[in-house]
Amino acid sequence: MAGEKKTGSGKGGQGATIEGRAEEVKKKKSVNPLEFLRQVRVEAEKVTWTSWKETRISTLMVLVMVVVMAIFFLLVDQTVKFGVCTILPIDCASQSR
Repeated sequence: MAGEKKTGSGKGGQGATIEGRAEEVKKKKSVNPLEFLRQVRVEAEKVTWTSWKETRISTLMVLVMVVVMAIFFLLVDQTVKFGVCTILPIDCASQSR
């Protein structure tokens, strides 16, 4: 057991598999730049783009959530500030900017 070296011939072995895969790596053929741009255009046509209405609604939802979260964190901050100022003997009014 100690000192044995796995050869990779079993199902769990990795040595032969890695070496085999390294030999199977294929070289990518170079593509003409114009052909590449044509392929990009063809792939871009397959994309499902959102409509302007969906984009506006999503933007509005994000802005509403930003406002809601800002109000939430303002309330949490003021509550924690009130709690700390009540518990600790400090003058919180003079530290406000």
